[in-house]
Amino acid sequence: MKTTYLLCQEEEEEDMGRGKIEIKRIENPTNKQVTFSKCRGVLLKKTHELAVLCDAKVALIIFSSTGKLFELTSSSKYATRKRERKKKIKMPSL
Repeated sequence: MKTTYLLCQEEEEEDMGRGKIEIKRIENPTNKQVTFSKCRGVLLKKTHELAVLCDAKVALIIFSSTGKLFELTSSSKYATRKRERKKKIKMPSL
């Protein structure tokens, strides 16, 4: 019996690490804001990395739940267009 117990324990240790989480809407406003801020930062960083590493032209637009606009562009041509349209862009109705 002890051998079986040790094998089971070793198998559990191999599977340890980040567990899968269920993707569902966050109801708590504080937790929602914290998660949004963290994910937004990661997304902006990864978008920038993609543009630099792959010499890709990338544009990213994020609207928060409060309607605040976050954006990143990899080209000055797109940045100029973005500034021109910034006043015209309004958060779409959800």
